[in-house]
Formats: sequence, C-alpha cells, structure tokens
Amino acid sequence: MGRRWRWGKRREWGISGLYPTLVLLMISKGITHGYDIRRKIEEAIGAPLPDGFIYVTLARLEASGLIISTKVVGDPRGKKLYDLTPLGRQELAMRINELKKLKYLIDWMISFYESGAGL
Repeated sequence: MGRRWRWGKRREWGISGLYPTLVLLMISKGITHGYDIRRKIEEAIGAPLPDGFIYVTLARLEASGLIISTKVVGDPRGKKLYDLTPLGRQELAMRINELKKLKYLIDWMISFYESGAGL
C-alpha cells in the first residue's frame, strides 16, 4: 500500500489541509473520476492544482481506508472510479462539522472587526 494520509493536528487549518476534505466531498456528491474531481476543485478555488496532486491525494485517502477505487472495465488508460467507505463518510461528516464551527468563528471575527468594537 502507498503512503497513508496524514491529517495533522485537528486545529491547523490552511488551504492545503482542506484538499483531502474537498476530495472526499466531491466523491460524496458523485464526482468519481480523478480528472473530474480535479476540475471541480480547480473551479471551486479558482486556481490550478499541481500535476499529480489529485492522484497522490486519492492514493493516500485509499491507503487510509477512506475511499475505495475500482477500475473501469475496458478502459485502456486504467481509469478508476472512487467511492467513500463508511469510514470515509464518517470522516467527511466530522470534517464538515469542524468547518461549520470554524465558519461561525470566522463570521464572528469579521463582524467584531467591522463593528469597531473595542477600538
């Protein structure tokens, strides 16, 4: 098996820490080919992803037991379809809940800043 995904510390949020969550989210919504996942994420973030990035992420998520892949029968390029495992669905739900908490905090911080409170 390949390298397992390392999530890092739960409270360290940066855009790079969101990529595996974005990949899980795309798969959960039925976007199941690596190329389609990449295209949809690039569309969402408004920037290109590094070459091979999606496939490395997919391999690590699969090694972590969060997704499974099946080869498309008859595809000469070895195209794969990806799906979430029950553990992947659980991980995605947990990460979405963390994002909701983070969104609340970000909204509060912006509102506090814009209100001029304490100045």
